Order: sequence, then C-alpha cells, then structure tokens
Amino acid sequence: MNAIDAKLMVAISAAIGAYLEEEAAALAVQAVEAAPAPAVAPSVAINLWAVAGRQDVMFTRRMWQLRTY
Repeated sequence: MNAIDAKLMVAISAAIGAYLEEEAAALAVQAVEAAPAPAVAPSVAINLWAVAGRQDVMFTRRMWQLRTY
C-alpha cells in the first residue's frame, strides 16, 4: 500500500509541476503581448500664450466677482 501512495504522490507532484510550468509560460506570453505602446506626442501643440491669456481672463473675472478690482 505504501508503494502505491508513493507512486500517487510522484504523479500528483509531476502534474502540479507541469501545470505551474504551463501557467508560467502563459503569463510570459501575456506579458509580451500586453507590453505598453510607445508614447505618442500630442497631435496639437499647446499654445502657452493662449493658456496664459485664458488664465488672466479668469483671474480678472474672479476679481470683478469679488469686487476687488
């Protein structure tokens, strides 16, 4: 009976080892497929003068709302 238990344990260990190897291979394939794409520059350049102008307009409006301007 002990020999059967030993053979069973060897078979179970081999099956678990094979399963873990397959899982590791599958995860490696997923990691390669899910690699992040290279960053792409924005298609429209940001105009810093326009941003500064908008910020100034918003600041002026805020001052008018607070009646401090």
